[in-house]
Amino acid sequence: MFRKSSGLARKLSIWLAALAILGVAGFVVLTSPWTWSLFYPTPDVADAGPANLENGREMFLVGDCSTCHATPGKKDPLDLGGGHALTTDFGTFYMPNISPDKTDGIGNWTLAEFTRALREGVGPDSIMPDGENLYPAFPYTSYQHMTANDVRDLFAYLNTLDPVQSQVPPHDLKFPFNMRRGVGVWRLAFLNGKQVVDGQPKPLEVAPVNNDPMKPVDILSKSEDILARGRYLVEGAGHCAECHSPRTIAGNIPSDMRFSGGPQVSGVGYYPNITPSETGIGSWTANEITNYLKSGVSPVGQIAAGDMAEVIENTSQLSTADRYAIAVYLKTLPAVDHPAPGVPEPNRTSKLVMLPKQKAKPVVLPVSSPEDIAQAKTVNVVYTKSLFLDPADVTKADAEPAGKLIGGTEMEILERKDDLIKVKITGWQPEGVKAVLYALKGQRILEAVLDKSAIAALETGKTEISANTGQTWGQASLTGWTKADGVIVNTEKLWDFSSALFNKTCSACHTQPETGAYLANQWVGTINAMRRFTSLNDDQYHLVLAYLQNHSKDVNPDGEGEK
Repeated sequence: MFRKSSGLARKLSIWLAALAILGVAGFVVLTSPWTWSLFYPTPDVADAGPANLENGREMFLVGDCSTCHATPGKKDPLDLGGGHALTTDFGTFYMPNISPDKTDGIGNWTLAEFTRALREGVGPDSIMPDGENLYPAFPYTSYQHMTANDVRDLFAYLNTLDPVQSQVPPHDLKFPFNMRRGVGVWRLAFLNGKQVVDGQPKPLEVAPVNNDPMKPVDILSKSEDILARGRYLVEGAGHCAECHSPRTIAGNIPSDMRFSGGPQVSGVGYYPNITPSETGIGSWTANEITNYLKSGVSPVGQIAAGDMAEVIENTSQLSTADRYAIAVYLKTLPAVDHPAPGVPEPNRTSKLVMLPKQKAKPVVLPVSSPEDIAQAKTVNVVYTKSLFLDPADVTKADAEPAGKLIGGTEMEILERKDDLIKVKITGWQPEGVKAVLYALKGQRILEAVLDKSAIAALETGKTEISANTGQTWGQASLTGWTKADGVIVNTEKLWDFSSALFNKTCSACHTQPETGAYLANQWVGTINAMRRFTSLNDDQYHLVLAYLQNHSKDVNPDGEGEK
C-alpha cells in the first residue's frame, strides 16, 4: 500500500513538473517577440538610397521626441540623455537615452534594431535572442504606422546629434507590470501591425496658391493628398491619440473613443477632446488649428501650457503645409461627445444661457524695470509717450509736448537727468510730409507724430527714392526729453508679447497663420478696420500694429530680424 502511494506521488510530481515546464515554455513562446512577428510580417523596407536628414528632422519634430527624451534640466532639446520620469498607476517609467552614445544611448544600434523598436515595440537584448519587449509607454502603437524610409531618416538624423553620457535609472514598476516579458501578451492583443494608409504617403510639395501665403496649399486640386498627409502625421509619428484618448484597464485605447480626451497618466490634469465635437474643437476652423500649432494660442486666447507647450515648440517648426494637413485631418475625425471632467454638456436647447459677467482685468504691458532702463543704451516705446524739447517742460502739467512717440519706436538714450532721459529717434519722412516720422523709407511704420516746434528741430539727412513706390523719402532725426518709464530694453520680449496679443485677439474670429502675409503698409488699413471689433486700448493696438508691420514680408521676408 505504501509502495503504491509512493509511486502515485512520484507520477504526480512528474506530471506537475511537466506541466510547469510546459507552462513556462508556453509563456516564453507566447510572450516572445518572434511570436508576434509570425502574425505580422514587415510591411515595407527602406530604400537603398541615402537618408534624407531634413526629413529625419521633420519626423523628430512631428514625433515630439525631445519632450520625453531630452535630459531634464537641460535647455538644449537635442541633449537626448533621457531620464525624464513618467509617473503612472503602473509605477514610474524613466525615458531612455536615445543619443548616439555607444554606451548609454543607441550608438551601437543598427537601423534594423531601431526600426523594430519603433514599429514593433521590441528592443535589442544582450541575453534573449528574440529581443526585449518595450513597454507601451513608448507609443509604438502609433509609430508602427511610419514608413520604413521615414524611420531610416529619423535614425540617421539622431546619429548626427551629439552623444550624451547619461545612465538612466531602471523603471520602478509594481508587480506584475515589472515583468517585462509579459508585455508580449499585450503586444499580441493590441499591436495590429498595420499601416494607417495604403501606399507610401509622401511629404507635400505644394507651392502657395498664386504666391499667396494665406493659402498654403491648393485645396481644390490637392485635397486628397492633404488628407492623406495629415492622417499619416496624426496617426503615425505625431501619435496624437496616445495622449488625447481614454484607456481601458488593460491600457489600450477604445476604438470608439480615440482623440476624445482622457486623464493624464500622472493622474493630474486632463488631455482635451480634439475631435470636431461641441465638447472638443468642433468650433475651430482648420486655419485656427494651423495657427494654434504655430503660436500655441487657441481661438479663444488660451495659451498652450504643460506638455502641449512643449509640443508646440516642435510643431511651430514644421512647414505650414504639414501643420495645415494635420488640421484638415483632425476636422475629419468622428465627433465624440466626451466633455472633460467638471465641464458641463453644451447647451443644446433653445433656452438662452448667459455667461457670468467677467470683471475687466487691468492692462499690463511688458515694461522694463528702472534698474534695466538705467543701464540701457537703446529702448523701445511700450506706452505712448510725450516728447519735449526742453527737459523743464516734462514735469509741467500745462506744457504741450512737441510730439508723441508711438509703441514699438526705438530710442537711443543720450543723457540721463534724475528720472528723465534725453533720447534720439531716427526715421524717414515722405517728401512734403513733416508732421510724422516713419521707421523705414517707403513703409508707414509710424514712430512719432510731431508739432510745429518738433518739425523745426528736425535734423534732416539724405534723400532716397523708394523702389516700391517711386516716392522720394528723406532721413530725419529728432532729439528730445521724456520720462524714463513705459519702455522696454529687450526688443525680442516686446515682439513676443505683441505676437501673443495678436493671436489672442484676431484669431478668435479668423486666423492669420503667417505674419508675413501682407506688406507693411497693408497692415495699417487692415488692422485699423477691425479695431472697433476688439477690446484693445490704444497702446495695445499700436504694439500689435508695430509687430505686424515690422515682421511683414517686405520688411523681413525670412521672418527674422531686429525690427
